[in-house]
Amino acid sequence: MVVTTKPIYLSLIENQINMKNLILALGLSLVLVTSVSAHHNWAAAYDVNGDIEIEGVVSEIVWRNPHVIMYFTVDQGTPNEKIYSTESNSVAALARMDVTQDLVAVGTKVRVAGYPSRTKDDDIFMNHLLLQDEQREIVFLRTAEPRWPEESTRIGSADYAHGLNAQEDFSERPTSIFSVWTTIFDGEGSHRAMRFPSDVYNIDYAEQRGTGNCVSKDVWGQMGSPYPMQIVDNNDGTITVHIEEHDTIRTVHMNIDHDDPGTVKNNLGYSTGRFVGDTLLMTTTFEGSNSPIQIHESFTLSNDHNHLNYSQVLVNPESDELPTVNAKWWEFQPNSYLQPYDCIDHPQFDGQL
Repeated sequence: MVVTTKPIYLSLIENQINMKNLILALGLSLVLVTSVSAHHNWAAAYDVNGDIEIEGVVSEIVWRNPHVIMYFTVDQGTPNEKIYSTESNSVAALARMDVTQDLVAVGTKVRVAGYPSRTKDDDIFMNHLLLQDEQREIVFLRTAEPRWPEESTRIGSADYAHGLNAQEDFSERPTSIFSVWTTIFDGEGSHRAMRFPSDVYNIDYAEQRGTGNCVSKDVWGQMGSPYPMQIVDNNDGTITVHIEEHDTIRTVHMNIDHDDPGTVKNNLGYSTGRFVGDTLLMTTTFEGSNSPIQIHESFTLSNDHNHLNYSQVLVNPESDELPTVNAKWWEFQPNSYLQPYDCIDHPQFDGQL
């Protein structure tokens, strides 16, 4: 696929018209179908208005993305013995809350509280875990307060997720888009800012990235994930856009005509880019999957060097439907990093995608 013409929306982006004016100029409104989900639909699987508390011992730990899984035995060694399964936040999020696997071991006596399953009587979405012998409470849910503050000290801070670790010193902020960038939870325009497009943008990829419950999203949805993202200049004529979720690594071929050779057969597509001023413009196509879909993206450093502003225009040239327009921003936070996603295809997540 050769993309040679410059659509009107790219001209507008180059002139640094903001996203609101871009949408008006195109005569579009954002596609408000449903928010892009973070990993799988846990809110549909668990009653977020309910509450359940159990006491027992840890019998198994699966410390992997997309969500940590633990099993607990209640009334062990009695006729009433029962095993509960739980899942909770992702490893990636917990690491940034200073909650690590070495805090919990099999055999630990605990108290657990969270949301009950909508379909099972032995399954919980775990928000709180009290280590009874140590009198310490792990708060897994970033929006939750300690449940047993009079009995224990808290483990876990949501400051990073909520943007409370911002770099106050302007001289220490990035001078370009090449940095690690963080989605700010509950930040308007940052968290859950991207929207699903309609079915005309479905692609039957020639190759999948991941299997089962670990199959990665369409790349336009991946850009809206709540995980950190890094842009790297490889100094070889390419740029890497790396999103932590699903180890998504996009290679951008710089300053060449966009002539998709069809060699990329998965959902990453083939990308080219160029700078207009300080703004990176990207075009991505999916010739390797015989799809006409195009993505046009822009990345711009904010004037205060604290945010990376992003816009996305999704086009299907073979459809009469107007393009889908999205936008979001990330924030710079000191000492941010990306880590391997290390997803596990576990049956606990079956039916929750």
